[in-house]
Amino acid sequence: MELELEGRARTEKSGSYKRLLRAEGMIPAVVYGKNVGSLPIAVESKKLIKILNEAGSNALISMKIRENGKVKKYKVLVKALQRDPVRRELIHADFHQVSLKDKVHAAVPIHLEGAAPGVAAGGILTPLMRRVEVECLATKIPESITVDISGLDIGGTVTVSDLILPPDVRLVEDPLALVVTVSAAEKPHVEDEAPPEEETEAQAGEAGEGGA
Repeated sequence: MELELEGRARTEKSGSYKRLLRAEGMIPAVVYGKNVGSLPIAVESKKLIKILNEAGSNALISMKIRENGKVKKYKVLVKALQRDPVRRELIHADFHQVSLKDKVHAAVPIHLEGAAPGVAAGGILTPLMRRVEVECLATKIPESITVDISGLDIGGTVTVSDLILPPDVRLVEDPLALVVTVSAAEKPHVEDEAPPEEETEAQAGEAGEGGA
């Protein structure tokens, strides 16, 4: 199913105008690319959030932009989202206009699957990469990359070169970079008890005098 989002061109960039947009359930955004340049728009926040929740951060969106009574269509990917630091609500979005014939770069989430025997034996599972960058056609971007950790004992690792990718998808990462490890738990450090202080001759003499 094609994911559609409608945007409207905007010319104003003032803070008051942005507040007006948000009051209407819209957020300011920008579409950029070789066929569109850099075009300021406004999109409906709830519809964008719904697309991201249902199709993931690399969803290919059919963007319809209304400008001067005309409608233009572009294929876009979400490249950046800005949220309010306090309320965490969406306040701005950047979209990259893409060609379906050209390869693009995208950051794909890593999904760990299974239970590592090394953890059951007392080891610690440490994910070191949450996403990996891939290169492929915009229509081929995987929603996630699954990593099976059911074979990891203590000391086991998964590197980028171990990842299994769909056809026509290429990793743009160091093949030796660690994705996840299972390491031995550190033993708690126990300080040695201080040996009892030896009684000096003077202290022994004082004790003897006191008891006399």
